Amino acid sequence: MALDIEFRQLLQRELGKTLDRITEDKKTNFSKIWQCKNEEDFLYGWHLGKVDDFCLNQYFIHYHKTPTEEDRDEIQGILLVHSKDFRDRLSNQ
Repeated sequence: MALDIEFRQLLQRELGKTLDRITEDKKTNFSKIWQCKNEEDFLYGWHLGKVDDFCLNQYFIHYHKTPTEEDRDEIQGILLVHSKDFRDRLSNQ
């Protein structure tokens, strides 16, 4: 089953909101709080992990089932496209 347009739009909208949150999180002292050496890498992984969980939870809410392997691959593809945006946003702060 391919992801429907409504679900794809939801993911796109929420990924955009996450990009905005990256900008805000970059202003905090994450490196001191989490004692990480590379704040940029930490925030990149932090946000990608959060959106991955969000996507899977929204899939379950939207379709009332766990994603098939095909749907999981499609979700991962959407995330991979945006992962460069996440990295760019972190690098430009």
